[in-house]
This record gives sequence, C-alpha cells and structure tokens, in this order.
Amino acid sequence: MVRLGLLAALATLAVAGGTSSAVVDAPCLQTGGKVAHYCGPASASLSVFPGVAFRSGSCARKVVNGVHLLQVRIGAKALDGSRTNDGLRLFSLGMSDSRAGSLVTYYGSKRWFGRVVSFRSEARGGTFVTQGVSGSRGYATGSFRCS
Repeated sequence: MVRLGLLAALATLAVAGGTSSAVVDAPCLQTGGKVAHYCGPASASLSVFPGVAFRSGSCARKVVNGVHLLQVRIGAKALDGSRTNDGLRLFSLGMSDSRAGSLVTYYGSKRWFGRVVSFRSEARGGTFVTQGVSGSRGYATGSFRCS
C-alpha cells in the first residue's frame, strides 16, 4: 500500500488531460541508459542528510479538477527499480492544496520516505516538515527553491 502511495506521489503531475494548468519552471527530463536525470535551476535540502544539497531539477505546478498540485523533482532516478536508487541523489516532493503530500529522497544509497505534516509555500520555493514512513523514522525538515 505504501508503494502505491509513493508511485502516486511520483506521478502527481501525470494526471489526465483536459484540465487547466499553470506550469512554473517547466519540467526538464533527460534519459540515458537506465537513468532519468532531472534538470533545471531547482535545489533542495533535507535535515536527515546534513550538508547535502540536491541540485539540478524543476518545480511544476498544475491544477487538475480544481486541485492545485506541486511536484519538485531534483537529481536522478534509476529506472531499474533499485531499492537504493543506484547511489544517485534524488529529491521528489509531491503536494496538493489539501496539504496532502509525500517526499522521496535518496543520498549515498540511503533513502528517506516521508509524509508531509507541515508545508509553507513561497513565490519560488518553500519549507516543510515530514514524518518518516516505510522504514524511515522520526521527522525531517527541508526546503526547496525553484529558481
């Protein structure tokens, strides 16, 4: 069940056509071999990985059936289903205006999965608090910038 929730979070903006949308920092994705690399000016940090800067990604905002969605994707995603993301850095935050959201991060073959419990959005970024799920324990704080 958690796996489905994470897949839903990663696919937040891949939802149905025919809806109005506004995109900020249009998503950029380059694939090569078995890796998808996100690109763009977005950056982020997360307290469970002190001193680590997630860089090279994008933020996308979209409205689907009246629900505002935000997806922040930074770094690279292994496409082989690796449990450690093949050691690649990845930051993926998905939020809806109902304040429901999730976070998936990888750094140095370690992962953090979290449920967003607090979120503050600003014009070009935001801050958040997540509670660990699926083996991730405790709470983490973080921030992101879209440009």
